[in-house]
Amino acid sequence: MKKKLFLVILALAILTSLTAGTLAVYTKTLTDTEKIEAKRFAFSAEGDIAGDSTSINLAPTESMEYDFSIANVDSKGGPVAEVPLTFNVSINYKEAAGKMPGLVATLYSGEEKVGKYADGEITYTAYSKAGEIFEGAYKVVLTWTDDGSNSTGQTTAGNAKVSFATGLTLTVVATQTV
Repeated sequence: MKKKLFLVILALAILTSLTAGTLAVYTKTLTDTEKIEAKRFAFSAEGDIAGDSTSINLAPTESMEYDFSIANVDSKGGPVAEVPLTFNVSINYKEAAGKMPGLVATLYSGEEKVGKYADGEITYTAYSKAGEIFEGAYKVVLTWTDDGSNSTGQTTAGNAKVSFATGLTLTVVATQTV
């Protein structure tokens, strides 16, 4: 009986070692480390007031321009955005129009009038493609259309001056197009 028990234990030990060895043949572990990077998002905007003025300084029927540009690069000659971008341009001149009745703003892309106009605000959307340079040149033309043709024959705002900081707000927001 002891001999039989010994043989059973020995058989179980051999069977266990064979099974463990067999499973080891089918076990394999691989480790691979890959670099994950986000695609480049690049955006720049620059502006310049024609005549270097710090205020909206107009006489009736006069105009002045504010030039600005947007691009899908961080700087001149820099790398291009690797994702498509949507540029939302918003121009608000409500305060200036309130102080200078008849003040009108118009947005141009090149020589073409663009944008949606509503009560002292202009909105416009431009799009760029991934990996392709986009450079948009724009100008806002402010015109004081008051010609003194009211009942008194004088301009309605007198000598109102409005600073660009409070009178004309230009905002450009670039977001990745999905």
